[in-house]
Amino acid sequence: GNPVGNNAEITAALTGRNQLRLVLIPRRHPAINAQGELCDRWGTPFFFHAESGTKMEIRSAGPDKKFYSTDDVSTSP
Repeated sequence: GNPVGNNAEITAALTGRNQLRLVLIPRRHPAINAQGELCDRWGTPFFFHAESGTKMEIRSAGPDKKFYSTDDVSTSP
């Protein structure tokens, strides 16, 4: 299933701190901030929302850096 937790916990799982030690994103990736959060191109941490055990919404606040405004970008891979 999906990794669970806040942005930093999910980022940790994506960088290899998971049961399989599978690295999907390098730990020193430039999109990871000093707090260990995965950020969008504007430097705002992504918002992760687990919709189910296998579906997650990933939201960027967009250029205005405010969540749930008209310029947000979201996906549910």
